[in-house]
Amino acid sequence: MEKSIDLALNSFPTTPHSLRAEPSIDAPKPDIHIDLASLYHHYYFDKHGKAPLNPDPAQFEQLQYLGPGDHFRITGDGLGFTTASRRNMSSELGHAFCRKFLHDHADIVYFAHIEHVLRRSIHPGFGGLTVSRAPLTGDAPDYFCAESVDKIFLAEAKGRHEAVGFQKKEFGEWRKQFTRVVVKDGSGTARKMKGFIVATRFAVESKPKTRSCIYAEDPESPGERPLSHDESPNLGSAIIALHYSDIARKLNQPILAEALGLGFITPPEIQFPATVWELQIGPFAGRRYIGGYYPSAHGIVRARSHDGKITFLPDDPFRLDTGRATFLGLEEKIFGQLVGIARGGPAPSDGGPPVRTVYPFL
Repeated sequence: MEKSIDLALNSFPTTPHSLRAEPSIDAPKPDIHIDLASLYHHYYFDKHGKAPLNPDPAQFEQLQYLGPGDHFRITGDGLGFTTASRRNMSSELGHAFCRKFLHDHADIVYFAHIEHVLRRSIHPGFGGLTVSRAPLTGDAPDYFCAESVDKIFLAEAKGRHEAVGFQKKEFGEWRKQFTRVVVKDGSGTARKMKGFIVATRFAVESKPKTRSCIYAEDPESPGERPLSHDESPNLGSAIIALHYSDIARKLNQPILAEALGLGFITPPEIQFPATVWELQIGPFAGRRYIGGYYPSAHGIVRARSHDGKITFLPDDPFRLDTGRATFLGLEEKIFGQLVGIARGGPAPSDGGPPVRTVYPFL
């Protein structure tokens, strides 16, 4: 299922080709379409540490608030029941929109929450680089993110029901957040970091003249000059490791998750037992994944092993409402690379082979 949402860009040197109405004209489309299953994928990976509240992507917990039309519109007065719940839920959904927008239109694949980067900066650090909060009050951006080890960015996500505009006071405050995180080289010189603000305004049914819109801006943090190609890999590799740390935790690999998140080396006697799945049909037939499944709320999914084969059985073959499962997996090759990093091996120079298109729970 898809919903349309309006689009507004500011300070982009060039309009990404995926956002252009005409490929040869540097101007954005008036609106874009959002695949809700893919949006849920980003929402789940950003919000939930392990199992989601309901692993069935068809039961995206925000779907209950969406109106029936083609445009992304919230029923009633907005997400949630109270002002506090609307604020929290709109912020969480805004983070999902930010991640999906940057993934789909800025080629950004890896996301690390800034507090996790700051925690890792204590030890083992990022080579000759240091990352710290500036001695200023207020929030810092939400993410360090990366396209590869040498293409690093900052990102700030916002989601709200109130009006959003590039000239409004709130947007000016959001820009200031990029001054509150500092990346310094070995000489102590602050370096510039390219960044993105992605703010999503959610239109509500009670105000039919308003429309949901993504407002995206392309600012920079203060600094004398950008990081060079040779200076970036230590920080870029850490961002990629933190991204996969969250995935390892969801795959029930807590030791691997901590090793990637904190940057420590695991001794050879610590093993990472895992189940390998190979897809047999469909467009991904033959691909092998490390992972497993989460059962739905209707009940567990029973599996039986016999003569080397695993068979899944319903709880009651005569019932039509027996529980289903949602598979979550990571490609076997990538998993092997992550184990190698946890053993003290080098990070891939390009961050590993990312899946550019996000397929829910693949």
